[in-house]
Amino acid sequence: MILLADQVVTWVHTPKPTLDLVGIVVGALMGALFCAVVALCMGSALGAVFIARTRRREATAPAPGLGLLDVSHPHP
Repeated sequence: MILLADQVVTWVHTPKPTLDLVGIVVGALMGALFCAVVALCMGSALGAVFIARTRRREATAPAPGLGLLDVSHPHP
């Protein structure tokens, strides 16, 4: 039997893995805050587009049924 005396075992001390609960909670809150800010910006932009489009339509043509009466056809 041959003994291998030149092999050396090196032990390295590593800390046990721990769960960083604060990091998880802060990360989740940051993700939720990011989603809320994006939704707020997109909703504001979409609302502004809808308001501008509605105002532009009202300025160019009256809505049906709200215009002046046609005097050529008197009502009975």
